Amino acid sequence: MATAQSTPPSANDLSDVFSESPPNPCSDGPQHASEPSDVPRLRSIHVTNGYRDGISSSKDQALQPGFDEAYPLGAILGLRVGYVLGVLEGLCTSYRLGERTRGTGMREAEERVRELLSQAREELRVEKLFAKEYWGSDGMWAYDVDTKDEDPTFWEVADQHPVMRRWLDKVKDEVRKAGIQNAEEGFVGIGEVGASRLEHLQE
Repeated sequence: MATAQSTPPSANDLSDVFSESPPNPCSDGPQHASEPSDVPRLRSIHVTNGYRDGISSSKDQALQPGFDEAYPLGAILGLRVGYVLGVLEGLCTSYRLGERTRGTGMREAEERVRELLSQAREELRVEKLFAKEYWGSDGMWAYDVDTKDEDPTFWEVADQHPVMRRWLDKVKDEVRKAGIQNAEEGFVGIGEVGASRLEHLQE
């Protein structure tokens, strides 16, 4: 009686068995190095959350003090800009009305002041007044301020801003040419009441 002869396993048959064997957890081979880890992901999450918390905390501590310190000076600079533009606009209107009774001299004066008004609107823009050349990274003015006291007032800082000082001088000259009298220098257009209300800004 014939019996089937068993054939020995070939190398190809055994290769599938060994290739699909589960990795040994105790092995120090390459498969251990490629195992996923949550440590980098968790580290990234904690760094991000800490960064956000740090920014939020810093803003709370610095925002209000920075506002309290910068607002008064910004308000006074705004008043000075309004003074310059207001005087020039008033002179334009005065010359235009005077042209009807006093002729071409008023027309020439109006054209001159109107040109100054256009220049002032351009040069006294916020981004021009607060350009980096005039202010340090800490928010302090980077130009010289002459003062009688140890610390200058915000009015002195505003009036001696290089751009503002130039336009205050131009307005003063135009006021003189127009023959306007009894105009207290630096307070034309603000008045005593307006100035007194702003005294607290210098505290």
